[in-house]
Amino acid sequence: MTELEQLRQRRELVVLAAELQRATTARRLERIQANPAKRVLGFAASAVSRPLLLKLGASALTFAVRAYRKKRSTRKKH
Repeated sequence: MTELEQLRQRRELVVLAAELQRATTARRLERIQANPAKRVLGFAASAVSRPLLLKLGASALTFAVRAYRKKRSTRKKH
């Protein structure tokens, strides 16, 4: 194998690794956006910035944390 062929092979491997990283990142972003608990957390965080909605935000956050923990504990059992 010549040096030029080695360089081409390395380049192909680097491109493949970059494509895999991009796919992994895209999949993780989709999961974050699709997760309802994280949406509620985002809403709660924005609501906390307004004093009138502080109590509502805290309630939503508590609900989301409980739902997340319940889901996690169910996953671990299976």
